[in-house]
Amino acid sequence: MVKLRRFLVSCWLVTAPTLAVSQDLPIVGISTIKETVNDYSRNAKGANFQAMLETQMAKVGRFKIMERARVDEILAEQGLNNEVGDGRTANGGFNVAGVDYLVYGSITKLGQRKSGMATGQFATASLITEMAVDIKVVDASTGEIRRAETAEAMVKSAGGMATGSFATAKGSSDPLADVQRMAAKKVASLIATSIFPIEVVKGGSVIYLNYGSSILDQGDILAVFQPGEELIDEATGLNLGAEEIYLGKLEVTSTTDKFSKAKVLEGDSPAKGDLVRILEKAPEAGSSSNRRAPVEKRGRKI
Repeated sequence: MVKLRRFLVSCWLVTAPTLAVSQDLPIVGISTIKETVNDYSRNAKGANFQAMLETQMAKVGRFKIMERARVDEILAEQGLNNEVGDGRTANGGFNVAGVDYLVYGSITKLGQRKSGMATGQFATASLITEMAVDIKVVDASTGEIRRAETAEAMVKSAGGMATGSFATAKGSSDPLADVQRMAAKKVASLIATSIFPIEVVKGGSVIYLNYGSSILDQGDILAVFQPGEELIDEATGLNLGAEEIYLGKLEVTSTTDKFSKAKVLEGDSPAKGDLVRILEKAPEAGSSSNRRAPVEKRGRKI
């Protein structure tokens, strides 16, 4: 019995700090994602993207996600379903109970376009699926819009070539889902990194970063910097941000669920606490638009 009690106490000591940290995570409610475009597919509904965004935000692990039905219930009670962030509700009495931030927005672009070329007997063609989402993050206690961003995603959903009697073709089985999931990942990244920036947790020959595969991908190119002096607008008292001391460039070499590893491409190895920003996203895994290594040109360059 004594051994069992000691075991239970030791388990509590191990798990208690984790529980204490999780209680401080901000609670986010994802409201309705509207559609302001005519979808090329009748199955392309905002609810699909909303579900993907909820999943991606949960994967980030920096938030508590309020159940969608509960968000709708709260907003209905407040009479704010279609007025989130509107000036009539932002001054005073906004206070959406139990939520720190509300996320809402609209799908502003969703469609496909063709591109190709032909010369003699040789021809290529591709079909590209594009999506854009305008997202706003609102402080649920004041109605203040804390962040407004446009996230865009594009996938080469089909392609082919023909020369003489020989032809090839390939394409995605569900390009709409592919482009929606890519856009959801970008939106989750914008929201998460605006509250909890990407930063170095360990320097050295291998650099460890505080976000995993929910935000970063192998092949992402990153800028690393130190924040400098804060810039304050004396007329309004607004904090305009801080100067940035550029330190170098990194490339993500591998990711796990909770952290990523990177290598230095430019500059010196960063130290713990240095901040990181995504410069260039790697192509989506499995996408037909994956980058190829540049081929050395022969002869005189154009």
